Amino acid sequence: MSQRLQATLDLPVRGITRVVTYLMAGDPDEARSLRRLRGLADHGVDILEIGIPFSDPIADGPVIQAAGQRALAQGMTLQRTLELVRELRATHETPVLLMGYLNPLLQYGWEKFVRTAVDCGVDGLIIPDLPWREGQALRKLAQSRVGNRLTFIPMLAQTSQLEDVRALAGEGQGFVYVLSRNGITGGEAGIPEPVRDFIRELANELSLPRFIGFGIQKVEQVRRLAEVAEGVVVGSALVARFAALDAAGFDAAEAVRCEEEIYTWVKSLKGYSK
Repeated sequence: MSQRLQATLDLPVRGITRVVTYLMAGDPDEARSLRRLRGLADHGVDILEIGIPFSDPIADGPVIQAAGQRALAQGMTLQRTLELVRELRATHETPVLLMGYLNPLLQYGWEKFVRTAVDCGVDGLIIPDLPWREGQALRKLAQSRVGNRLTFIPMLAQTSQLEDVRALAGEGQGFVYVLSRNGITGGEAGIPEPVRDFIRELANELSLPRFIGFGIQKVEQVRRLAEVAEGVVVGSALVARFAALDAAGFDAAEAVRCEEEIYTWVKSLKGYSK
């Protein structure tokens, strides 16, 4: 596992849980996405997840799809996403995960991609369209090139088979990204008892921390999940807040002030104020 990610997961939890935040690279432009990533890191976010814009995402809901389209319209590419991480690394050591689909990574060249990602300061990857067992060969190739400096974050749905869960027990690193519900990102996830039971039961098979994503947007949700999991992933709700800010047409100074309000909301999800 990358040293930055390992160090973060080894630290005591600040607040009630760990929080991963998602932003699309280049939305609404490179300068503002970099400023917001730095702002989130400065306000206590544990791990930054950065989306790679792609024209045909399969797991993204309407909010993140729209963010990807805005980024693509600005000319954002995989290479520019990597350079964005490099710029972030000049000032911050918060772990960075890239979330992207397999096709652009293979077109870029898998070996070139993993080497460049590590060189730019990427700590891990989330690839929704690469099932864990089917991705073994690519993970082994990456390890032969960059060792353990790039962590592959597995995703688990409530429809996952037991053999899928057990496949993670021997090889998985970092944490497991558990979907609060099946389907695409966005909306609001209910946290009924069967969902909590599913998360609890994963602990019987996995020693990896469980981070819950899809539809996380309220303190009440996070508090309920903190009782049974080690972290949450906040994506669409955060992207939507920034998008609404951009659509409001504020001047630069007012926009920065409003961004501070969004960071305060993220801090409230963690359950602490300092």
